[in-house]
Amino acid sequence: MMKNKYSTGLLFVGAFLAVWADPLLGDSVYVPNSSFELPETFFADPNIVSWQDCTKPWWYDESGGYFWDQLTGVFLNVPPEDPSHIDNCDGLQAVWLFAVPEVELFQDLAATFEVGRAYHLIVGVIGGGGNMKDGVPIEIRLYYRDGEDNRVTVGVASYTYYWDAGYLKHFNDIQLDIPLVGEADPWAGKNIGVQIGSTLSFPEDLNPETGRAGGFWDLDNVRLNTTLPGPDFTEDHFVNLEDFAAMAQEWMAYTDTTTDMTGEGCVNMQDLMILAQSWLEAI
Repeated sequence: MMKNKYSTGLLFVGAFLAVWADPLLGDSVYVPNSSFELPETFFADPNIVSWQDCTKPWWYDESGGYFWDQLTGVFLNVPPEDPSHIDNCDGLQAVWLFAVPEVELFQDLAATFEVGRAYHLIVGVIGGGGNMKDGVPIEIRLYYRDGEDNRVTVGVASYTYYWDAGYLKHFNDIQLDIPLVGEADPWAGKNIGVQIGSTLSFPEDLNPETGRAGGFWDLDNVRLNTTLPGPDFTEDHFVNLEDFAAMAQEWMAYTDTTTDMTGEGCVNMQDLMILAQSWLEAI
Protein backbone atom coordinates (compact mmCIF):
# COMPACT_ATOMS: atom_id res chain seq x y z
CA MET A 1 0.00 0.00 0.00
CA MET A 2 2.84 2.36 0.88
CA LYS A 3 4.46 1.55 -2.44
CA ASN A 4 1.30 2.50 -4.31
CA LYS A 5 1.03 5.83 -2.49
CA TYR A 6 4.70 6.52 -3.10
CA SER A 7 4.39 5.72 -6.80
CA THR A 8 1.26 7.85 -7.12
CA GLY A 9 3.06 10.72 -5.41
CA LEU A 10 5.98 10.50 -7.80
CA LEU A 11 3.64 10.45 -10.77
CA PHE A 12 1.83 13.53 -9.45
CA VAL A 13 5.06 15.46 -8.88
CA GLY A 14 6.34 14.49 -12.31
CA ALA A 15 3.10 15.56 -13.93
CA PHE A 16 3.17 18.89 -12.11
CA LEU A 17 6.73 19.65 -13.19
CA ALA A 18 5.87 18.85 -16.80
CA VAL A 19 2.81 21.09 -16.78
CA TRP A 20 4.47 23.91 -14.82
CA ALA A 21 7.37 24.02 -17.28
CA ASP A 22 4.92 24.88 -20.08
CA PRO A 23 1.77 26.26 -18.42
CA LEU A 24 -1.44 26.76 -20.38
CA LEU A 25 -2.70 30.26 -19.73
CA GLY A 26 -6.32 31.43 -19.82
CA ASP A 27 -8.07 30.32 -22.97
CA SER A 28 -8.80 32.77 -25.75
CA VAL A 29 -12.23 32.57 -27.40
CA TYR A 30 -12.12 33.06 -31.17
CA VAL A 31 -13.75 36.30 -32.33
CA PRO A 32 -13.80 36.53 -36.16
CA ASN A 33 -12.26 39.73 -37.52
CA SER A 34 -11.43 40.79 -33.99
CA SER A 35 -9.04 43.55 -35.06
CA PHE A 36 -11.08 44.68 -38.06
CA GLU A 37 -8.54 43.77 -40.72
CA LEU A 38 -11.30 42.70 -43.15
CA PRO A 39 -12.16 43.83 -45.67
CA GLU A 40 -8.72 45.18 -46.50
CA THR A 41 -8.94 48.85 -47.40
CA PHE A 42 -6.57 51.52 -48.65
CA PHE A 43 -8.54 54.24 -46.85
CA ALA A 44 -11.99 53.39 -45.44
CA ASP A 45 -14.86 50.97 -46.05
CA PRO A 46 -18.31 50.91 -44.38
CA ASN A 47 -18.43 47.11 -44.71
CA ILE A 48 -17.08 45.06 -41.79
CA VAL A 49 -16.58 41.32 -42.27
CA SER A 50 -18.27 39.09 -39.61
CA TRP A 51 -19.85 42.04 -37.77
CA GLN A 52 -23.45 43.24 -38.10
CA ASP A 53 -25.07 46.58 -37.38
CA CYS A 54 -28.70 47.21 -36.50
CA THR A 55 -31.38 48.16 -39.01
CA LYS A 56 -31.76 51.87 -39.68
CA PRO A 57 -34.24 53.28 -37.14
CA TRP A 58 -37.31 55.10 -38.41
CA TRP A 59 -36.17 58.45 -37.03
CA TYR A 60 -32.75 58.59 -38.72
CA ASP A 61 -32.69 61.14 -41.55
CA GLU A 62 -30.17 60.15 -44.25
CA SER A 63 -30.41 63.57 -45.90
CA GLY A 64 -28.17 64.99 -43.18
CA GLY A 65 -24.96 63.90 -44.87
CA TYR A 66 -24.40 60.24 -43.89
CA PHE A 67 -26.27 57.10 -44.82
CA TRP A 68 -27.00 54.84 -41.86
CA ASP A 69 -24.58 52.16 -43.06
CA GLN A 70 -21.78 54.75 -43.14
CA LEU A 71 -21.91 55.28 -39.36
CA THR A 72 -19.59 52.31 -38.85
CA GLY A 73 -16.74 50.96 -40.95
CA VAL A 74 -13.09 49.97 -41.12
CA PHE A 75 -10.26 52.39 -41.81
CA LEU A 76 -6.55 52.11 -42.50
CA ASN A 77 -4.26 53.49 -39.82
CA VAL A 78 -2.12 56.32 -41.22
CA PRO A 79 1.72 56.11 -41.30
CA PRO A 80 3.70 56.81 -38.09
CA GLU A 81 4.87 60.21 -39.31
CA ASP A 82 1.24 61.38 -39.59
CA PRO A 83 -0.06 63.21 -36.45
CA SER A 84 -3.23 61.11 -36.65
CA HIS A 85 -1.33 57.81 -36.41
CA ILE A 86 -2.65 55.46 -33.71
CA ASP A 87 0.45 54.21 -31.92
CA ASN A 88 -0.95 50.89 -30.64
CA CYS A 89 -3.28 49.80 -33.41
CA ASP A 90 -3.52 45.99 -33.55
CA GLY A 91 -2.66 45.25 -37.15
CA LEU A 92 -3.17 47.83 -39.88
CA GLN A 93 -6.83 48.70 -39.46
CA ALA A 94 -9.40 49.71 -36.87
CA VAL A 95 -13.09 50.64 -36.95
CA TRP A 96 -15.08 53.84 -36.48
CA LEU A 97 -18.47 54.05 -34.76
CA PHE A 98 -20.48 57.28 -34.72
CA ALA A 99 -21.77 58.67 -31.43
CA VAL A 100 -25.41 58.48 -32.50
CA PRO A 101 -28.25 56.64 -30.74
CA GLU A 102 -28.65 52.94 -31.67
CA VAL A 103 -25.39 52.69 -33.63
CA GLU A 104 -23.77 49.37 -32.77
CA LEU A 105 -21.77 46.39 -33.96
CA PHE A 106 -22.45 42.83 -32.88
CA GLN A 107 -21.85 39.21 -33.78
CA ASP A 108 -22.86 35.75 -32.55
CA LEU A 109 -19.88 33.48 -31.93
CA ALA A 110 -19.55 29.75 -32.45
CA ALA A 111 -18.36 29.41 -28.83
CA THR A 112 -20.83 28.89 -26.00
CA PHE A 113 -20.98 29.96 -22.35
CA GLU A 114 -19.50 26.96 -20.53
CA VAL A 115 -20.55 26.10 -16.99
CA GLY A 116 -17.79 26.74 -14.46
CA ARG A 117 -15.95 29.31 -16.57
CA ALA A 118 -15.63 33.08 -16.25
CA TYR A 119 -15.47 35.37 -19.30
CA HIS A 120 -13.56 38.59 -19.92
CA LEU A 121 -14.31 40.88 -22.87
CA ILE A 122 -11.72 43.58 -23.67
CA VAL A 123 -11.95 46.26 -26.36
CA GLY A 124 -9.54 49.07 -27.27
CA VAL A 125 -11.32 52.46 -27.37
CA ILE A 126 -10.46 56.01 -28.42
CA GLY A 127 -13.01 58.75 -27.79
CA GLY A 128 -13.09 62.34 -28.99
CA GLY A 129 -13.10 62.00 -32.78
CA GLY A 130 -15.03 64.50 -34.91
CA ASN A 131 -15.39 67.09 -32.13
CA MET A 132 -17.16 64.63 -29.85
CA LYS A 133 -19.10 66.32 -27.08
CA ASP A 134 -18.40 66.06 -23.37
CA GLY A 135 -19.83 63.09 -21.46
CA VAL A 136 -20.52 60.75 -24.40
CA PRO A 137 -20.92 57.06 -23.42
CA ILE A 138 -20.21 53.78 -25.16
CA GLU A 139 -20.59 50.22 -23.90
CA ILE A 140 -19.39 46.69 -24.54
CA ARG A 141 -21.73 43.81 -23.87
CA LEU A 142 -21.98 40.02 -23.86
CA TYR A 143 -25.32 38.48 -24.68
CA TYR A 144 -27.10 35.27 -25.64
CA ARG A 145 -30.15 34.57 -27.79
CA ASP A 146 -33.40 33.50 -26.13
CA GLY A 147 -35.96 31.17 -27.66
CA GLU A 148 -37.39 33.99 -29.75
CA ASP A 149 -33.94 34.98 -31.07
CA ASN A 150 -33.81 38.15 -28.97
CA ARG A 151 -30.44 39.34 -27.73
CA VAL A 152 -30.45 39.07 -23.93
CA THR A 153 -27.72 40.83 -21.95
CA VAL A 154 -25.41 38.76 -19.74
CA GLY A 155 -23.18 41.67 -18.69
CA VAL A 156 -22.21 45.17 -19.75
CA ALA A 157 -19.34 47.61 -19.14
CA SER A 158 -19.53 51.30 -20.00
CA TYR A 159 -16.98 53.99 -20.77
CA THR A 160 -17.61 57.74 -20.96
CA TYR A 161 -15.48 60.23 -22.87
CA TYR A 162 -14.78 63.59 -21.22
CA TRP A 163 -13.10 66.57 -22.82
CA ASP A 164 -10.33 66.72 -20.23
CA ALA A 165 -9.05 63.37 -21.56
CA GLY A 166 -8.16 65.07 -24.86
CA TYR A 167 -8.11 63.28 -28.19
CA LEU A 168 -5.10 61.02 -27.88
CA LYS A 169 -4.42 58.56 -30.69
CA HIS A 170 -3.86 55.64 -28.37
CA PHE A 171 -6.31 52.82 -27.63
CA ASN A 172 -7.27 52.32 -24.00
CA ASP A 173 -8.84 49.03 -22.93
CA ILE A 174 -12.26 48.75 -21.37
CA GLN A 175 -13.07 45.40 -19.84
CA LEU A 176 -16.20 43.44 -18.99
CA ASP A 177 -15.93 40.54 -16.54
CA ILE A 178 -18.62 37.86 -16.36
CA PRO A 179 -18.45 35.66 -13.23
CA LEU A 180 -18.45 31.87 -13.32
CA VAL A 181 -21.31 30.48 -15.35
CA GLY A 182 -23.65 28.35 -13.25
CA GLU A 183 -25.80 25.46 -14.40
CA ALA A 184 -28.95 27.44 -13.57
CA ASP A 185 -27.91 30.51 -15.57
CA PRO A 186 -30.14 30.90 -18.63
CA TRP A 187 -27.09 31.61 -20.82
CA ALA A 188 -25.31 28.38 -19.84
CA GLY A 189 -24.62 26.42 -23.01
CA LYS A 190 -25.88 29.23 -25.26
CA ASN A 191 -23.80 30.82 -28.00
CA ILE A 192 -21.84 33.88 -26.92
CA GLY A 193 -22.75 37.22 -28.45
CA VAL A 194 -20.42 40.25 -28.51
CA GLN A 195 -21.77 43.77 -28.89
CA ILE A 196 -20.24 47.28 -28.99
CA GLY A 197 -22.59 50.22 -29.16
CA SER A 198 -23.41 53.84 -28.55
CA THR A 199 -25.69 54.34 -25.56
CA LEU A 200 -26.89 57.82 -26.41
CA SER A 201 -30.64 58.29 -26.08
CA PHE A 202 -33.30 59.09 -28.64
CA PRO A 203 -34.63 61.75 -28.89
CA GLU A 204 -32.86 63.60 -26.05
CA ASP A 205 -29.34 63.36 -27.42
CA LEU A 206 -30.35 64.54 -30.88
CA ASN A 207 -31.31 67.96 -29.53
CA PRO A 208 -28.86 70.35 -31.26
CA GLU A 209 -28.52 72.51 -28.13
CA THR A 210 -28.50 70.02 -25.24
CA GLY A 211 -27.89 66.63 -26.88
CA ARG A 212 -24.61 64.73 -26.91
CA ALA A 213 -24.80 63.16 -30.38
CA GLY A 214 -21.93 63.85 -32.74
CA GLY A 215 -18.36 62.76 -33.31
CA PHE A 216 -17.10 59.20 -33.52
CA TRP A 217 -15.26 56.47 -31.63
CA ASP A 218 -12.22 54.51 -32.83
CA LEU A 219 -12.32 50.84 -31.77
CA ASP A 220 -9.89 47.94 -32.13
CA ASN A 221 -8.63 44.60 -30.85
CA VAL A 222 -11.70 42.82 -29.48
CA ARG A 223 -10.53 40.06 -27.12
CA LEU A 224 -12.60 37.47 -25.31
CA ASN A 225 -10.88 35.27 -22.75
CA THR A 226 -12.21 32.55 -20.50
CA THR A 227 -10.78 31.32 -17.22
CA LEU A 228 -11.51 28.60 -14.70
CA PRO A 229 -11.75 29.32 -10.95
CA GLY A 230 -8.48 29.79 -9.07
CA PRO A 231 -7.08 26.76 -7.21
CA ASP A 232 -6.88 28.31 -3.72
CA PHE A 233 -8.07 25.22 -1.81
CA THR A 234 -6.79 26.41 1.59
CA GLU A 235 -8.45 29.84 1.17
CA ASP A 236 -5.31 31.72 2.17
CA HIS A 237 -5.50 33.77 -1.07
CA PHE A 238 -2.27 32.30 -2.38
CA VAL A 239 -1.53 29.26 -4.54
CA ASN A 240 1.37 27.38 -2.99
CA LEU A 241 2.56 24.03 -1.66
CA GLU A 242 -0.44 23.67 0.66
CA ASP A 243 -2.76 23.71 -2.35
CA PHE A 244 -0.38 21.37 -4.15
CA ALA A 245 -0.57 18.95 -1.21
CA ALA A 246 -4.37 19.12 -1.12
CA MET A 247 -4.58 18.11 -4.76
CA ALA A 248 -1.93 15.42 -4.34
CA GLN A 249 -4.00 13.77 -1.60
CA GLU A 250 -6.95 13.52 -3.97
CA TRP A 251 -5.02 12.66 -7.13
CA MET A 252 -7.14 10.44 -9.40
CA ALA A 253 -9.94 10.38 -6.80
CA TYR A 254 -13.53 10.25 -8.05
CA THR A 255 -15.62 10.87 -4.92
CA ASP A 256 -15.76 13.52 -2.17
CA THR A 257 -13.12 15.70 -3.83
CA THR A 258 -12.46 19.37 -3.14
CA THR A 259 -9.79 19.91 -5.81
CA ASP A 260 -11.76 18.88 -8.91
CA MET A 261 -11.54 22.22 -10.73
CA THR A 262 -13.27 21.18 -13.95
CA GLY A 263 -16.30 19.55 -12.35
CA GLU A 264 -15.91 16.38 -14.42
CA GLY A 265 -15.79 14.14 -11.34
CA CYS A 266 -12.11 13.25 -11.18
CA VAL A 267 -8.92 15.00 -10.03
CA ASN A 268 -6.63 14.58 -13.01
CA MET A 269 -4.25 16.30 -15.40
CA GLN A 270 -6.74 19.03 -16.36
CA ASP A 271 -7.05 20.11 -12.73
CA LEU A 272 -3.28 20.00 -12.35
CA MET A 273 -2.90 22.30 -15.36
CA ILE A 274 -5.19 24.85 -13.68
CA LEU A 275 -3.09 24.68 -10.52
CA ALA A 276 0.11 25.20 -12.52
CA GLN A 277 -1.33 28.26 -14.27
CA SER A 278 -1.76 30.06 -10.94
CA TRP A 279 1.35 28.71 -9.19
CA LEU A 280 2.68 31.18 -6.57
CA GLU A 281 0.07 33.78 -7.51
CA ALA A 282 -2.20 35.74 -5.21
CA ILE A 283 -5.88 34.83 -5.64
